Amino acid sequence: MEEQMDKSRLLEEIRTSYNAFEAVLASLSAEQMTTPGVNDKWSVKDNIAHINAWQRRLLDMLQATKEGVDLPDPTPGLSMDEENETFYQRDKDRPSAEVQAEFHSLYHLVVQSIQDLSNEELNKPLSWLEGRSVGPFVAGNTYEHYQEHAQIIQDWLARSDSAADKERNA
Repeated sequence: MEEQMDKSRLLEEIRTSYNAFEAVLASLSAEQMTTPGVNDKWSVKDNIAHINAWQRRLLDMLQATKEGVDLPDPTPGLSMDEENETFYQRDKDRPSAEVQAEFHSLYHLVVQSIQDLSNEELNKPLSWLEGRSVGPFVAGNTYEHYQEHAQIIQDWLARSDSAADKERNA
């Protein structure tokens, strides 16, 4: 049985993780935002675009939950890696400022959509989620995702700093 989620605690976790992620992003230069190789070929901007894609998906899920309707899988038959590659190909040439502005906008839309749900709606088993509730998807596509990608970016920065130190000392 799934753990019940409390909306107010969930929202607080989302806000805290969003602010921490924003602090990581604020420390970066424009060049760092678009340098590939953060994780594989992705730049920081590509990581943000990836989060945006999943937050758009989450907004659809939250809307369907609120309306009490089924939401079909928008990418049937694709693995998560294939979905992520599709998102990457779609967004890789978008300007960094546009991707970042969308990130801020989507964050506020997601928070508002969660606020519009009751605890019952957040925790209700849904047939189109194979009996799971939308709550774990909220966590996975907000605060858990912010934390995951903040760590990826911080690890990349540490690797970059280490490489720069080695180069200076060579």
